[in-house]
Amino acid sequence: MVVSAAAIAYDVEARERTATWRDQAQCKGSTHLFFASPLERPGRKARRERLARTLCAACPVQRPCQAWAREHREFGLWGGETEDERADAGYRPSLRGSGAVGADEVRDLRVLA
Repeated sequence: MVVSAAAIAYDVEARERTATWRDQAQCKGSTHLFFASPLERPGRKARRERLARTLCAACPVQRPCQAWAREHREFGLWGGETEDERADAGYRPSLRGSGAVGADEVRDLRVLA
């Protein structure tokens, strides 16, 4: 069987077009509602989270969003659930993701400072 480059390119493009739960999310373009800004005050936080939860409540992919945030130990409000609520459910946010800095790297950064 001979496979052409065109057939492979078509297959890759078809997989990229496959819709995911993120493609259906109501929050596209509204990330400012789901993540706290530095030094956010309590009143502002309550208003921001209330607006975010309103979007989540009407979202067709609320459950997959929430499950993804739990699985990946995310920060912010995902699927109508805050990081504190996820932590209470046993899914505390983690800094050990791909962007986390290890102890050796912290020591190296101190030497450079």
